[in-house]
Amino acid sequence: MKGFALDGNGDIIIEKNKIKMVDGIELTRQTVQTVLGTNKKEWFLNIDEGINFNNLLGKKKDDDIIRNEIIQGLQQVDSSFVLETFNCDFDRKHRKLKIEFSAKNSDGETVSGSSEY
Repeated sequence: MKGFALDGNGDIIIEKNKIKMVDGIELTRQTVQTVLGTNKKEWFLNIDEGINFNNLLGKKKDDDIIRNEIIQGLQQVDSSFVLETFNCDFDRKHRKLKIEFSAKNSDGETVSGSSEY
């Protein structure tokens, strides 16, 4: 399967007047980042896609709840994903949550990523 290559802002990459395509693990990584960057019920074509940002943001959020949201997002892409590493850091001064993770699927492919909320 192939998909459009996206840049860091989620915009389609065009090179030499052609849309750049991705496949394999890069498409999986890109899809994971898209799902984790989508607030559940935000996209009208699929209100079940994404994660619930309300479980990530706010005062005194529990790491286990955040971890479960990330797992739910990963499993929307591939139900065999297992979270291998997980770290979340809340910057109180700038009011930002940074999440870093890596996960492996049943094919042995590992996807790593980070997201800020």
